[in-house]
Amino acid sequence: MGTKTKVLFVCSMNTCRSPMAAAILSEFGGDRYSASSAGTFVFSSSPICRDAAFTLESVGIAKYNYIPHRSRPVTDKLMRENDIIVAMTAGHRDVLCRLYPEYEGKIRVFCEDVGDFARGDIVKYQLAYVKLKKGIFEMFSLGAE
Repeated sequence: MGTKTKVLFVCSMNTCRSPMAAAILSEFGGDRYSASSAGTFVFSSSPICRDAAFTLESVGIAKYNYIPHRSRPVTDKLMRENDIIVAMTAGHRDVLCRLYPEYEGKIRVFCEDVGDFARGDIVKYQLAYVKLKKGIFEMFSLGAE
Protein backbone atom coordinates (compact mmCIF):
# COMPACT_ATOMS: atom_id res chain seq x y z
CA MET A 1 0.00 0.00 0.00
CA GLY A 2 1.27 3.49 -0.88
CA THR A 3 1.44 6.63 1.16
CA LYS A 4 -1.85 8.01 2.40
CA THR A 5 -3.00 11.40 1.15
CA LYS A 6 -2.85 13.87 4.03
CA VAL A 7 -5.98 16.01 4.42
CA LEU A 8 -6.42 18.99 6.73
CA PHE A 9 -9.96 20.25 7.45
CA VAL A 10 -10.17 23.88 8.58
CA CYS A 11 -13.03 25.70 10.29
CA SER A 12 -13.08 28.55 12.83
CA MET A 13 -12.67 27.24 16.37
CA ASN A 14 -11.71 23.64 15.50
CA THR A 15 -14.15 22.12 17.97
CA CYS A 16 -17.11 21.07 15.78
CA ARG A 17 -17.09 21.02 11.96
CA SER A 18 -13.47 20.29 11.15
CA PRO A 19 -12.86 17.63 13.82
CA MET A 20 -16.13 15.92 12.85
CA ALA A 21 -15.05 15.96 9.19
CA ALA A 22 -11.62 14.56 10.07
CA ALA A 23 -13.22 11.79 12.15
CA ILE A 24 -15.59 10.88 9.32
CA LEU A 25 -12.82 10.73 6.71
CA SER A 26 -10.66 8.70 9.11
CA GLU A 27 -13.51 6.25 9.66
CA PHE A 28 -14.55 5.75 6.04
CA GLY A 29 -11.39 6.56 4.10
CA GLY A 30 -8.65 5.72 6.58
CA ASP A 31 -7.08 3.20 4.25
CA ARG A 32 -6.41 5.99 1.68
CA TYR A 33 -6.42 9.21 3.71
CA SER A 34 -4.83 10.56 6.86
CA ALA A 35 -7.16 13.28 8.18
CA SER A 36 -6.60 16.04 10.73
CA SER A 37 -8.08 19.44 11.51
CA ALA A 38 -7.28 22.98 12.63
CA GLY A 39 -8.96 26.36 13.02
CA THR A 40 -8.52 29.91 11.83
CA PHE A 41 -9.65 31.43 15.14
CA VAL A 42 -8.29 29.15 17.90
CA PHE A 43 -7.22 30.61 21.24
CA SER A 44 -6.88 27.54 23.44
CA SER A 45 -6.53 23.79 23.23
CA SER A 46 -10.09 22.50 23.61
CA PRO A 47 -11.62 19.06 23.09
CA ILE A 48 -14.21 18.35 20.45
CA CYS A 49 -17.51 19.75 21.72
CA ARG A 50 -19.71 17.37 23.65
CA ASP A 51 -22.60 17.27 21.17
CA ALA A 52 -20.26 16.65 18.24
CA ALA A 53 -18.67 13.74 20.13
CA PHE A 54 -22.11 12.39 21.09
CA THR A 55 -23.25 12.58 17.46
CA LEU A 56 -20.16 10.74 16.19
CA GLU A 57 -20.53 8.10 18.88
CA SER A 58 -24.23 7.62 18.09
CA VAL A 59 -23.43 6.71 14.46
CA GLY A 60 -20.61 4.37 15.40
CA ILE A 61 -17.55 6.46 14.49
CA ALA A 62 -14.58 4.99 16.34
CA LYS A 63 -13.71 7.06 19.42
CA TYR A 64 -9.98 7.06 18.64
CA ASN A 65 -10.88 9.21 15.61
CA TYR A 66 -12.02 12.13 17.80
CA ILE A 67 -11.61 11.65 21.58
CA PRO A 68 -7.90 12.65 21.60
CA HIS A 69 -8.71 15.81 19.59
CA ARG A 70 -7.53 19.19 20.90
CA SER A 71 -8.19 22.36 18.93
CA ARG A 72 -5.20 24.01 17.31
CA PRO A 73 -4.60 26.94 15.00
CA VAL A 74 -3.62 26.62 11.37
CA THR A 75 0.13 27.02 10.92
CA ASP A 76 2.52 27.21 8.02
CA LYS A 77 3.80 23.76 8.99
CA LEU A 78 0.29 22.23 8.80
CA MET A 79 -0.34 23.90 5.45
CA ARG A 80 2.97 22.65 4.08
CA GLU A 81 2.69 19.06 5.39
CA ASN A 82 -0.82 18.33 4.11
CA ASP A 83 -1.62 17.41 0.52
CA ILE A 84 -5.20 18.76 0.55
CA ILE A 85 -6.58 21.58 2.69
CA VAL A 86 -10.38 21.59 2.96
CA ALA A 87 -11.79 24.93 4.08
CA MET A 88 -15.24 24.42 5.55
CA THR A 89 -16.53 27.66 3.97
CA ALA A 90 -15.48 30.14 1.29
CA GLY A 91 -14.68 32.56 4.12
CA HIS A 92 -12.20 30.10 5.61
CA ARG A 93 -10.65 29.64 2.16
CA ASP A 94 -10.26 33.40 1.80
CA VAL A 95 -8.51 33.65 5.17
CA LEU A 96 -6.20 30.75 4.31
CA CYS A 97 -5.33 32.18 0.89
CA ARG A 98 -4.59 35.57 2.42
CA LEU A 99 -2.37 34.10 5.16
CA TYR A 100 -0.76 31.35 3.07
CA PRO A 101 -0.90 32.34 -0.61
CA GLU A 102 1.85 29.86 -1.48
CA TYR A 103 -0.54 26.98 -0.67
CA GLU A 104 -3.55 28.27 -2.60
CA GLY A 105 -3.35 25.34 -5.05
CA LYS A 106 -3.97 22.87 -2.20
CA ILE A 107 -7.03 24.64 -0.78
CA ARG A 108 -10.54 23.44 -1.60
CA VAL A 109 -13.87 24.60 -0.21
CA PHE A 110 -16.06 21.89 1.30
CA CYS A 111 -18.74 20.93 -1.21
CA GLU A 112 -21.69 21.09 1.20
CA ASP A 113 -22.96 24.16 3.03
CA VAL A 114 -22.30 23.26 6.65
CA GLY A 115 -22.82 26.48 8.55
CA ASP A 116 -21.47 27.07 12.03
CA PHE A 117 -23.69 25.02 14.32
CA ALA A 118 -21.70 25.46 17.54
CA ARG A 119 -23.94 26.04 20.51
CA GLY A 120 -26.87 24.64 18.56
CA ASP A 121 -29.07 21.81 19.74
CA ILE A 122 -28.22 18.17 19.11
CA VAL A 123 -30.43 18.08 16.00
CA LYS A 124 -28.12 20.65 14.34
CA TYR A 125 -25.14 18.40 15.03
CA GLN A 126 -26.95 15.39 13.60
CA LEU A 127 -27.93 17.30 10.46
CA ALA A 128 -24.36 18.56 10.15
CA TYR A 129 -23.09 14.97 10.37
CA VAL A 130 -25.32 13.97 7.45
CA LYS A 131 -24.05 16.89 5.34
CA LEU A 132 -20.43 16.27 6.33
CA LYS A 133 -20.60 12.58 5.51
CA LYS A 134 -22.34 13.20 2.18
CA GLY A 135 -19.79 15.85 1.21
CA ILE A 136 -16.82 13.73 2.26
CA PHE A 137 -18.07 10.74 0.28
CA GLU A 138 -18.44 13.01 -2.77
CA MET A 139 -15.15 14.91 -2.41
CA PHE A 140 -13.03 11.85 -1.73
CA SER A 141 -14.82 9.32 -3.99
CA LEU A 142 -15.58 6.92 -1.17
CA GLY A 143 -18.37 5.17 -3.05
CA ALA A 144 -21.84 4.27 -1.88
CA GLU A 145 -22.69 4.79 1.75
